[in-house]
Amino acid sequence: ILMALLLAFFHLRLKADLILSGIAINILGSAGTVAIMYELTGDRGNTSTLPSLVIPFIQLPEFINDIPVIGPFIFQILDNQSAMTWIAFISVFLVAFLLYRTPFGMHLRAAGENPEAAASVGIPVQRTRYIALMLSGLLAGLGGIHMSMGYLSLFQRDMTSGRGFIALATPLLGGNMPLGTAIASTVFGFFDTIAIRIGTLQIPSQLPQMIPFLATVMALVIYALQARQVQIIRAQRAAQGAGFNPTYWRVLQRLSVLHVVLGMIAVIGVIISISLFAAPKGFGGEATAFPLGRVIAVASVILIALNMPFITRVERIRQQTLFSGVASLVTLGVYLALFLSLFRPPLILAIGGGLVLAALVWVILGGLNLVRSAPMSAQPT
Repeated sequence: ILMALLLAFFHLRLKADLILSGIAINILGSAGTVAIMYELTGDRGNTSTLPSLVIPFIQLPEFINDIPVIGPFIFQILDNQSAMTWIAFISVFLVAFLLYRTPFGMHLRAAGENPEAAASVGIPVQRTRYIALMLSGLLAGLGGIHMSMGYLSLFQRDMTSGRGFIALATPLLGGNMPLGTAIASTVFGFFDTIAIRIGTLQIPSQLPQMIPFLATVMALVIYALQARQVQIIRAQRAAQGAGFNPTYWRVLQRLSVLHVVLGMIAVIGVIISISLFAAPKGFGGEATAFPLGRVIAVASVILIALNMPFITRVERIRQQTLFSGVASLVTLGVYLALFLSLFRPPLILAIGGGLVLAALVWVILGGLNLVRSAPMSAQPT
């Protein structure tokens, strides 16, 4: 919180650039923690010589493991997780409630999106921004507690390994919304897990280490594409005035985000295939790695190609609704079928279940309504 308050002072009071101030404070924090650690332990590397508290891990009740089909999977994923993990889950909904259901949240969003208009109606913009940065520092501090008392049981110099910079990309990819940011964080966590898993194989260590950062670059590119689509929708709203149909365009936005997520997952396949070609010895030799790499690469490229038209231009979803639906169903169906195959059902059952679940997701997001009706407000002008 103190570091966030210092950032707020530099940026809000002294009018320093936010990015440069953040980088400077990040360097200060890295050096300052080493200085404090050396004073306490005489060691500049870690605090292994000091006793450390550990965040408790929460055990799930056994009856969850007995739930048919999904019970064992949920139990395996969520059992014996740090209490801080559950706090992170809960904080998503708390932050969403704070932002969208409280007067302070309304003031906070107004102070960020249009400070001049907020100030004109009496909102204390400067104070609101100070509080926002302090709250962000609090949440970042909870992340640091998890790293040093949950993920590890000691403090180590630069233990985040660049994760903080990756975290900067998650709100962008998540549309600056709590739930979207949580989903984006899960995707990045998946990339990080892949890096750890691949790192156990006999391949160059640099390859798995770069995976999360490749994902970050990809996410920023996708965000730039999505930001352009938001500008298009705002232009449509301004042009159509009272005839603008916000519900219809929200469906388009949700389906556009779905295509983005599906494309991101397909990139995982490309990265895995590159790993197979670059270091076949770590995957059982060329006889095993090369054929598998070719299959994964071809499938991933096809899935990326199916979704890319709707990532680059969101209006194509309304112009080619059926094609968008087929691309979503096929891509998501493949992913869900692979997921269901982990439970070793018959292949036909896994494929059928994957397609059914994919169709359900598509309908929930509004795809069926998009097919049934194309309001005049959504037609090109």
